[in-house]
Amino acid sequence: MSQNIYDNIRTRVIVLREDQLLLLNDEGTWRLPGGGLEPYESLLECAAREVYEEAGIEVEATSIAFLGEWVYPTHAPCPRKRMQYGYTLEVHVYAHPVNADQPLQQEGPDFPQPAWIPLSSVTQLPLWPKELKTLATTLLSGKAVPGVPSIIKQLEGPQARPPVELAYTQITLATQSEV
Repeated sequence: MSQNIYDNIRTRVIVLREDQLLLLNDEGTWRLPGGGLEPYESLLECAAREVYEEAGIEVEATSIAFLGEWVYPTHAPCPRKRMQYGYTLEVHVYAHPVNADQPLQQEGPDFPQPAWIPLSSVTQLPLWPKELKTLATTLLSGKAVPGVPSIIKQLEGPQARPPVELAYTQITLATQSEV
């Protein structure tokens, strides 16, 4: 496993449109679009780029949903037997389509097929990560789920003025709005 952050940090994107979730069908298993960071790219920029590459639609990535850590071999088997240890961080990001009428486009013939899946069907799918089933159930129940702001830091002195408020979001099916 590389010690380069661009090899070890990845995004997975939770794109919601009304009561549907964008998923990729990867030979019968469903997953979120996403992938690795490129140099000089923020997490939210990576999320938007990956959705465009894998599903052909423009999205606005709004906030961090949750993190997934892979710690090899302590909490997960090593993906390659020659590795002794490793670490990968997957940052799950909330996003919504810029235009709801954009048609989905497969990245290529050998790539997973994108599809809008009703949240009511998500719990029945062979799906990774399993936490998406809990998220779908929570959203369908009418509850809001929190998003965490992504703060791109700048070098500044310790006396710099703080922001008036942090841009926390509340994701709901009805509005998917920022609070």
